Amino acid sequence: MSESAEAPTAKEPTARASWKLQFGILCGMLLMALVGMGVSQASDQGAWGYWLVVVLTYAALGLWRSTRKARQSGQPIRKMISRELGHWSVLLAFLGILVLLERQEIIARQSSSDFALMLLAFSCCLAGIHFDWLLLIMGVVLTVMLVAMATLTQYSIVLWVVMIGVTTTAAAFFYFKSRRGGADVS
Repeated sequence: MSESAEAPTAKEPTARASWKLQFGILCGMLLMALVGMGVSQASDQGAWGYWLVVVLTYAALGLWRSTRKARQSGQPIRKMISRELGHWSVLLAFLGILVLLERQEIIARQSSSDFALMLLAFSCCLAGIHFDWLLLIMGVVLTVMLVAMATLTQYSIVLWVVMIGVTTTAAAFFYFKSRRGGADVS
């Protein structure tokens, strides 16, 4: 009887540590998105280098989480890795085309920055649907940030309040989803 009472206690710190790690990843991704929005607005040259780092970071985190989840559930890892790498490679190819269109002056810099953010948001939503729900949260947050940035350009303080509100809401959603799902946040 004492063994069964101790078993949940042994799992509890692992689930709690996992939740903290997942929450830290979400906060880091949200912070990167907020910084990217600021860099995009402040820079006359655009923020292509920064957004490239964001895409690669999001892809690496998504791949790490998916690989970890596949190992835990005993699923084949190679197929999942190739699918996810294909997903993020397509995004990089489309961003490359967007840079080309901007450099050829077919698309204005501000418009290309907005399109790049929209492509990232869309890719995160799809990755969230197919690979990892945490990326779905990021896709929705990035979409709301893009809409806020596009519609509230005259009201920069309101824009930042909206973005911080969206970020807080995403963090709260994550908190309640992870608490409800217990250890199933990986």
